[in-house]
Amino acid sequence: MSDDRLNQLRTGYPTDAYTSDEPPNLDPLRALAERAELADAASRLCDSYGRPLPADDPLAPLAHDLARALSETGFTLHHCAQNHPLYRLGGVCLLPVARGHDPGGRGGVVVSWTTHDLLSLDWDRWSEYHGAHEVMNGALAQVLDALGYQVWPFGLGGAWIVTGRRGCGEEGGR
Repeated sequence: MSDDRLNQLRTGYPTDAYTSDEPPNLDPLRALAERAELADAASRLCDSYGRPLPADDPLAPLAHDLARALSETGFTLHHCAQNHPLYRLGGVCLLPVARGHDPGGRGGVVVSWTTHDLLSLDWDRWSEYHGAHEVMNGALAQVLDALGYQVWPFGLGGAWIVTGRRGCGEEGGR
């Protein structure tokens, strides 16, 4: 992160614990996040062919909501298109899947963890890769559940499909 950006974030915010009786004004931080990290996360969303997710895709609102929520919790979104130069970095992969292409028939956004290529392609570290992948996919399900999403298992690789936000009293399929 550049020094200019760090200074923008720190402007108007104390560096130690917030001690006022009033909650802090998060409007400047929200505005900065909207222009930077949240916009970047939304720009990474792709369809199943690796093309940018069209705004009129029926799953685009859910995908954008997930990208925003996961970015706010500190996750980095993966550049899922294999031809993207930053594909190697890993992170959370979000992939909209239409109802007709979901074996469960629900349709939604598939969420899974992808490690950096240095780990995933190293045959000598397969058990580390497998362990990290399993733990992170489980953690993603817990985070998504905590954020109020309906989360269901998807496939056999530890991925999850998110079908929307839970209504009052509803639970996901975890």
